[in-house]
Amino acid sequence: MSGQPPRSHLYVPADQPRFLSAAPRSGADALILDLEDAVAPARKDAARAAAVAFAEARADGGPEVWVRINEGARGRDDARALIATGRLDGLWVPKATAGPDLDALLTLVDDAPGVGLGLLVESAPGLLSLGATAGLPGVRHLQLGEVDLRADLRMAPDSRAGDDLLDWARGLAVAHTAAHGLRSAVAPVSVHTSDPDAFRASSARLRATGFQGRACIHPAQVAVANEVFGVDPGELADAHALLDLFDRRIGEGSGVFRDARGEMVDAATVRRARELTGRTG
Repeated sequence: MSGQPPRSHLYVPADQPRFLSAAPRSGADALILDLEDAVAPARKDAARAAAVAFAEARADGGPEVWVRINEGARGRDDARALIATGRLDGLWVPKATAGPDLDALLTLVDDAPGVGLGLLVESAPGLLSLGATAGLPGVRHLQLGEVDLRADLRMAPDSRAGDDLLDWARGLAVAHTAAHGLRSAVAPVSVHTSDPDAFRASSARLRATGFQGRACIHPAQVAVANEVFGVDPGELADAHALLDLFDRRIGEGSGVFRDARGEMVDAATVRRARELTGRTG
């Protein structure tokens, strides 16, 4: 697991050999091998076996490998099989909410150092229980499953024309990610795979609201997510320059000052620069 959170998380149906073999070359920072919604019930066992084989054969230095497991007892069996490979970065928990199922998965992960959990929040109970679940040991990422969440909330389906009806729920995911020190809030998927311009625009908007990466359901979305959620070289250079200036001014006894563009620099500005650069002092 690298220091920076993944910019792109690509869902891959685990029962589709062609998609699995191509996934490491997609450019995605993280792969999510899907054992749940993308797999027909009759193919669940085959999908699990394929995910295990993929994890065991993964190359060093490639994308992170995560698996979206099933619900309930089957999901716990999925988790045991994948954890046993010793080659897994984490598990995405579908329809995550507080309760015994999540507690059982946390116990499994607790015995597997290096394996994290991502919580897919897809229901009203899951959303309202974030205060109890986001801070649990082992949880690294939050992601809204907005198709299911909309259905549970009795909302209209997503619209290609742009959508802000779930901004309040997205804000909860971002706030809990920050409050509990999680690795990232992952922006939701877009089902409109044939409209790259809309995907870019919505990704830019989601990044501005606090998401650090985006889930993708088509390889064509990966490059856009990597670009939008990556660190711009100019922005990175500006952050380093600001920190250099901050260090000098602090040495001179100034706590608040103006940068080269005349904008005020304070502790919040410096914190953002440190996050971008990875500099701690």
